[in-house]
Amino acid sequence: MVEHRLTAWLRPLLTLFAAAGVLSLAACGGGGGAPNNPYVPVPITPVLNVLPAATTVYSGVPAVLTITGGTAPFSAFSSNSAILPVTQQASTTIPLLAAAVSADTAVTITVTDATGQSVPIAVTVSPSLLLPASITITGNPVCSGSNATLCSGQDGTATVVVTGVGGATLAGRQVRFDVVLGTFSLVTANSNVPAQSVTVLTDQNGLAAVTLRVPVNAATQFATLRATDVATGSTIIGQFTIAQFVNGNSVLSVIPTGTTTFTGNDTAHCAASGIASFYIFGGTPPYTVATNFPTAVSLIGVPVQASGGSFSVSPNGTCFTGLTFAITDSAGRTLLTPPTVDNVFGTAEPKVPLSIIPSEYPVGGGKTACNSGSTFAFLISGGSGKYSGSVSPGAGATGGATATVTDAAMNVAFTVISHGDFTVNVTDGSTVVTGKVHCS
Repeated sequence: MVEHRLTAWLRPLLTLFAAAGVLSLAACGGGGGAPNNPYVPVPITPVLNVLPAATTVYSGVPAVLTITGGTAPFSAFSSNSAILPVTQQASTTIPLLAAAVSADTAVTITVTDATGQSVPIAVTVSPSLLLPASITITGNPVCSGSNATLCSGQDGTATVVVTGVGGATLAGRQVRFDVVLGTFSLVTANSNVPAQSVTVLTDQNGLAAVTLRVPVNAATQFATLRATDVATGSTIIGQFTIAQFVNGNSVLSVIPTGTTTFTGNDTAHCAASGIASFYIFGGTPPYTVATNFPTAVSLIGVPVQASGGSFSVSPNGTCFTGLTFAITDSAGRTLLTPPTVDNVFGTAEPKVPLSIIPSEYPVGGGKTACNSGSTFAFLISGGSGKYSGSVSPGAGATGGATATVTDAAMNVAFTVISHGDFTVNVTDGSTVVTGKVHCS
């Protein structure tokens, strides 16, 4: 009874083992056949993919197609190689640079891989938004005589017009201006800070404008400016010339012009006093003033702070001709034809200093008797020629005397016996000289 139950329990298990053995032999090819493993994966060919699947490019603006799948090597073909040429043997990137077109032009770029897969990319070639003639650089008219667009120390403008389909102007477009080459900077309308790169918006007429500012120390040179439509990358280059410019004659003026002359009192002297004033107009104040004879005059009121302001010159007695000025504004412009100043001798004969001879009695020192009626003669010379005289007792002197002047002679006559020192005074109206009579 027990044996029968065990047999019934083992029979299904043995059957399962037998089936497993048969399957094992089958997998081994019956022990003599070739291997055949159904679990080895079959190779999958990568799908060719190119990004972007469709795009718009602009004439003259570089663009790129990127291959993200497929099997190398890759090839690329253009349906219109005159408008949009491509390199047939392509890597994973395909550079695009469209030629100039007058209207939107459809071009298909076909990319194939080594397995024969092929992907067409629809490309629309649009006209550039910035045409070669759309940039205008306007210089300063003061610089026109130099045959350059701009001169050192001056401002100019650069403008571009952004146009769309059919030549319609585009408002509100961002345009970036960049200094490519040259000594200048860019200033926008709402800022006074110079920069090497600025971005502005086009107005309702599609116009974008920027100020070009050249420093005063800029040398003569060629300069290059680039304008870029930010949204599309469309770019245009503009070139202009800069001239070193220090001639301020066209913008600076000084009055009086010509030569201002100081004259001395006589033929032996130049002026040692007096003031001449000069007024400066135009340019960019403040103005500095220097002279070629700095020790011969005093400059008053320099530097001059405002247009219409003045500086003055005062001579110190040194004779000179051709004194001139270096007048320069804050932009570095110099007036090349400034006024001149001379300080010359006068025309009158020089005056001889007033004097009396002798200067004392007794001549050589000592004392003399001064009695009533004693007379002492003095000779007057120099001065204006119009003389008067007087006599006065010194400290402790007694007695008295009178002075009489006739032409160039003066007599001092004592009226009583006198003792002590008496002072003799002679004047020509502007100068006084004195002598002495020493009474015993």
